[in-house]
Amino acid sequence: KALSQVLFLTPHLPSFFLRHRLRSHVLEIRHLDRAMLRLGLGQLSEEELKAACYLRGLNSTHLGMSECRAWLEQWLGLSCKLQASEASLLANSMVLLSLNYLRAKE
Repeated sequence: KALSQVLFLTPHLPSFFLRHRLRSHVLEIRHLDRAMLRLGLGQLSEEELKAACYLRGLNSTHLGMSECRAWLEQWLGLSCKLQASEASLLANSMVLLSLNYLRAKE
């Protein structure tokens, strides 16, 4: 539900439009991931780290800077290995990685 809000997806839209919008958002995130990998996570401020986590589906409000950086490193490791044709796998990974990370912390 939270990820739908981040990606501006509402269930009231036709399924074709939702698929197109989701794919375009995932590919944009993939593009940002590659740029972030070239820049390096050490260059990001705490606010930028938290925003990057949030955009990828992780609620980082109760996480420290090191936890956000560790999660983003895991995310970038997966995201940058996948091809553009594997956008659906990346979208599913957003949900799985964020949910499992929060449960592991509890």
